Amino acid sequence: FDFCGGLLRPVVHDAVDHAVIVFHSHFRAAEEDEEGQWMMPMQILSALQTKTRDRLAINKVAVFGRTLKKLEIPNKKSRQGTLYHVMPLD
Repeated sequence: FDFCGGLLRPVVHDAVDHAVIVFHSHFRAAEEDEEGQWMMPMQILSALQTKTRDRLAINKVAVFGRTLKKLEIPNKKSRQGTLYHVMPLD
């Protein structure tokens, strides 16, 4: 954390870290018994950009996907790619 302008803020090292922080503000991992949504990393980033009007680094989609896997977000393979089982917070 960094003390900036009277506020304690998490230190963001790069665009993927920033996307993960924004992800946790709007989504969480869906439980097995929840319907949730199965989404590709690009779909998640697009939804986050729409919700926050923030320009997230969409050129880092593959890195963001690997990060979701490391965060143990449930996932499955499909013909389109890896889908992550998420639950919107709002």
